[in-house]
Formats: sequence, C-alpha cells, structure tokens
Amino acid sequence: MGACLEPTPAMAPWYNVEIRRESAYLTATTYIDAWYTMRYHGEGELTDEHRAAAWHLLDDHTLLAPGTPEALTAALRQITGHGAYQEWLTGGSHTGGAGAELRDGRLVVTLPNSLWYGEEGAAEISHVEIGYEDVAPVLADLTSLAAR
Repeated sequence: MGACLEPTPAMAPWYNVEIRRESAYLTATTYIDAWYTMRYHGEGELTDEHRAAAWHLLDDHTLLAPGTPEALTAALRQITGHGAYQEWLTGGSHTGGAGAELRDGRLVVTLPNSLWYGEEGAAEISHVEIGYEDVAPVLADLTSLAAR
C-alpha cells in the first residue's frame, strides 16, 4: 500500500489517489463507494449514474474515464506534485503512447503502461493503476483540451 492522498475539491467526487513507487492508483470514488455499500452493507443498488462514474475499457489500452477533464487533471497534478513521482522522474522509463481526448463529449484516455482492476462480478473498472510513464502525456493533452 502506498500513500493515500486527500482528494482536492477539484477531484471530487470522481477520483482518489494512492501514490506508489512507480505508479499511482486512480480510484473511481463515486462508483466504488456505491459498489462497496451495496456489496458489503447490503444497501442500495448500482444505478446508471454509479456505473457512469466508473472507468470503462474501450480496447487493450484505452479507457473511458469518469468525471470531467478538470477532475482528472487535478488528480494527475496531485500525482506529479508528490515526491515519489519526482523521484521516479530521475530514473524511470519514459516510454510514450499515452494520451487523452474527448470523444462525443466523453473523456477517453490511452494508457499503454497502466493496469486496471474491477470488483468481483462487475463489468465496470474501479481502479486504474496509472504507470508514471503515462502521467505526463495525459496531463499535457488535458492541459491542451482546457486551453481550447
């Protein structure tokens, strides 16, 4: 387990960040809170709104991200501001291929150096383990999108 960071207001209610040595977990907060409440407390059910707040796999390296570009930007900036990411920059592998774009008004990210995880029996993805190689290119694309 790494360092669980306090979500900033700009990230809420979409993301929580856990920093690790060479990656960070981006948790789909709204979705996972509803899933755990349903699964472990037997309360409520997953709604279309909850499912829309999860990550969704589009192909081998491309996901539909929950929330807004601004929320993901805030989460990635939290990662880049952490000492573990700064330390990784000095000696990490800096392969390419990551990016972000809007498709039909939805945020789509390509993460060739990342992994993702869903909860047992769920089609949705609750956690993306974003490889640090993917952070800067996605953040650059999000910054470009915001400037438009």
